[in-house]
Amino acid sequence: MKKYKTDWYLYYLINVTLIILVSFPIYWAFVSSIKPPNELITNTPTLFPINPTFESYERIWNLEPTSSRGNVRSAFTNSAIVSIGTVVLSAIISTLAAYALTILRTPFRHFIFLLIIMPILIPGISLLIPLYKLVKELGLMNSYLGLILIHSTGMLTLGVFLMRNAFMSIPTSLREVALLEGSSELRIMFTVMLPLAIPGLLTLMVFALYGSWNDFILAFLFVNTIDMEMLNVFLMKLTFAGSQFDTFWGLLNAGAIISFVPIIVFYIFLQQYFVRGVTGSAVKE
Repeated sequence: MKKYKTDWYLYYLINVTLIILVSFPIYWAFVSSIKPPNELITNTPTLFPINPTFESYERIWNLEPTSSRGNVRSAFTNSAIVSIGTVVLSAIISTLAAYALTILRTPFRHFIFLLIIMPILIPGISLLIPLYKLVKELGLMNSYLGLILIHSTGMLTLGVFLMRNAFMSIPTSLREVALLEGSSELRIMFTVMLPLAIPGLLTLMVFALYGSWNDFILAFLFVNTIDMEMLNVFLMKLTFAGSQFDTFWGLLNAGAIISFVPIIVFYIFLQQYFVRGVTGSAVKE
């Protein structure tokens, strides 16, 4: 019994330590965003603000665009449009592809699946130059569609893998019964199989939203107009807006909080489905 209690104490100690390590940067960014300038830039920083203020949030939200950068409202809207489009398109393509490769008796389906997941071995950075030439020749520079297609293509490997595992965990007898009752394949997918694969689908959506929302390199390369500027690019330009010794730390931390709040909220609501989607196919009957 004593050893059992010791193991639990050690378990909680490790988990509490990990929570503190992961949460402290977020806490520090938030505290820095509500500190006045005289508390933010000092030789003796404090863990708690003495005179908290939300002036930085008000300033960054009402910041007017300049010739070199946009404003946080338009950047937030642009990132939201691209992320939502990526989530929807990734979910549709990955679901259809995984269903065909798992449920249907598609010829060479194992070989096709192998080809789909092979790009995960290729470093994404090595594809930037040919990808840039392709997007430019297609006329998709400075467009929502260009970024949505790029992000959705990048999510295809992981998306098909997750949805394939989700469909493989569903008994095939359900589909066979539906076929005997005269249901079409499309109806079976939407009314029988897909509702049971919701954890995998929502996991895919979390990964797609996370990848597209936090993207910087692609948004920086394929968008060079102020009106199409993405949120992370806006924050980068805000970082270098001041002089060498005059970085707008309050505004930058407020912008960082604004940028990752949607991801945190989205993950909190889908956390249970996310865990089930990742581990749901680990054990099968």
